[in-house]
Amino acid sequence: MTVPARTGVRAVFVTWNPEPRRLLAAVESLSQQVDGVVIVDNGSVDYEALVALFALDDRVMVVGLGENLGIGAALNTGVGLTLHEDPAWIITMDQDTLVSAGAVAAILQDYSTLPPHRSAKCGVLALRPHPQPASILLTRYAESLMVLHEFDQFTERRGVITSGNLVRADLARQVHFNELMFIDQVDFDFCYASRRQGFVVLQQKNITMDHILGERFADVDKVHPYENAQRFYYVVRNSTYLVLRGRVLARYFVVQIVVIAGAFVSINGIRALSLGSRIIVRGIVDAILGRMGKREYAFLKRGRR
Repeated sequence: MTVPARTGVRAVFVTWNPEPRRLLAAVESLSQQVDGVVIVDNGSVDYEALVALFALDDRVMVVGLGENLGIGAALNTGVGLTLHEDPAWIITMDQDTLVSAGAVAAILQDYSTLPPHRSAKCGVLALRPHPQPASILLTRYAESLMVLHEFDQFTERRGVITSGNLVRADLARQVHFNELMFIDQVDFDFCYASRRQGFVVLQQKNITMDHILGERFADVDKVHPYENAQRFYYVVRNSTYLVLRGRVLARYFVVQIVVIAGAFVSINGIRALSLGSRIIVRGIVDAILGRMGKREYAFLKRGRR
């Protein structure tokens, strides 16, 4: 077995009922670029099959949480285990993200060319995924709200998705992922907390990552980054939670909800307007009342999926 050259980087994947071939491809796309991989599983139905998938790969350690504790708890578990190995960076990954060959070395090379005053402040180095469908003006506007500054190789951003982020180990020791949010918007909360500590978030301009955002349906006129009713609720609730605490721009919040609601109605039909409205109201009310963590309501089981 080929042993990768040491890079000072270790990877943390979070899984929940992954598609085995996609997960295997995702891990293999990165394992040769880092010093080791930790997979933290959030209570997958077939956990034993997941363990067997990597049983012969000594570069990969699989840890099971036994139940779905959410993305924040899984990331904190994986990062905590990884910090014992004293890496310089920890790259956080989703179960379906593919990384291009040489991407880790390339972003670290670009990082090394930054002026010292800028590199010293960098807490998160983000790989850039292929852009999501942006035919809607609102989508492009929302993306522009995330940009703070442009540099030669990088863009400084307010926030980036969790997958493909190289987090500095010293930052990871100071800032933890928010477990109250369960899933969705954990990434933006972490970026906000990092920036509050004086770090900046830089995303590489070169595209070196294939990340699947939401779901796709082939039998509709347009390609939508679609979220089902349960995920729609978490996006609304957690976005409201962040807005109320000044961690996300109110303009971004409004645009995000409008775009996701539009996709939800487009996929499910005009009758989904009432369900979508109910999701939005429940999410906002729960955020205001502090009803966080894992919450599943019977009405959220309706919808396309």
